[in-house]
Amino acid sequence: MRAATRTWATALGISAALTVAGCSGSDGGGQETAREKREKADGGRELFLEPVAARGPDPFTDSTARDTGSPPPVTRSPQPSPSGSSSPADQGLRSLAGGTPGLYGGTQRIGSCDVGLQIRFLTAEPARARAFADAAGIAQDGIPAYLRGLTPVVLRADTRVTNHGYRDGRATAYQSVMQAGTAVLVDDRGLPRVRCACGNPLKPPVAFRHTPAHSGQPWRGYQPTKVIVVTPAPRPITVIVIVNIVNNTWIERKTGDEHGKDDHSVPPPDPASTSPTPPTDSADPDENRDPSDSSDPSESSDPFAPSDPSDPSDPSDPSDRDSGPTAPDEGDTSTDCPTPTPDTGTDDPLDQTPAPPPPGCPTPTPPDGPEERTPEGDGTSDLGPDPGSFDS
Repeated sequence: MRAATRTWATALGISAALTVAGCSGSDGGGQETAREKREKADGGRELFLEPVAARGPDPFTDSTARDTGSPPPVTRSPQPSPSGSSSPADQGLRSLAGGTPGLYGGTQRIGSCDVGLQIRFLTAEPARARAFADAAGIAQDGIPAYLRGLTPVVLRADTRVTNHGYRDGRATAYQSVMQAGTAVLVDDRGLPRVRCACGNPLKPPVAFRHTPAHSGQPWRGYQPTKVIVVTPAPRPITVIVIVNIVNNTWIERKTGDEHGKDDHSVPPPDPASTSPTPPTDSADPDENRDPSDSSDPSESSDPFAPSDPSDPSDPSDPSDRDSGPTAPDEGDTSTDCPTPTPDTGTDDPLDQTPAPPPPGCPTPTPPDGPEERTPEGDGTSDLGPDPGSFDS
């Protein structure tokens, strides 16, 4: 009788333990727990730093980024190192519309990602394809058409996003900063949608309610105040005007042109189209952003103004990058003239665009006889919250 009582008590204990585990963990069917939903709503508790070629935690696929080598160093004026104890209110973040000319870079007639390979990777495994489609908000059988409608480019500034890994048959969201030079696929509003080094689906960032812990691989020159958020262009765009990192000119690339076969050179855009506007309180398309005016008045208000070449130089080291597009040195360009490459130096990479050049620097001549076109998308620039905190 006593043995039977002990057996009954043991059975009750095991049953209770399983009940508690079922309430606190995953339900095994790919559904989020209450805790995971809460952490997703406030951005989670960690901010992952992801260098150019790093696959990050739980990648969806192998890399489909095309390795074109590392860019040469760019002379930049030195900046103070970021303080890890800075409060969220002390750190600013610019938001730039996805149609802003020069927001992205690339090489003429070369796509930064192998879209066909990305499609094969994702569709080879139904569970993985289903998780990707759920995170991207598309139908599973629509993955090939969705990816072919995106445009391969490279980031020209460290960029904050909501990233998604693949674990236990489903997508897991986390907040990350992607290093300038990272190959991505962007949609017809200029928003990054796929990170090519890992095949992960991307969405706009989510606000942190508390200062997050940082994890991942930091890179030389990373500064939270230099991170940007990309906001959607006010209307769908049919072309993206990018910086040609090979010869310091401008390229117009059709959206959805995965190989850049229709790329052609265009004149420098009208400076008025890239001038920032005063901060606004408009939300991003996923209603996750809570902008606030936290700009640093000491910074230049023009995101495309070249840095002062007379300042002391601090060349960035290309070995700090895992990979990235190559920008060969042009022999006819003064060594004091900035070169627009996706770089990891301490100044804002967007300050290194080719228009307008500093006094005494040659104006790059488009090699193919540029057509007179007006780039689509606007260049509005807002000041937003801290890339590591997004106070809401």
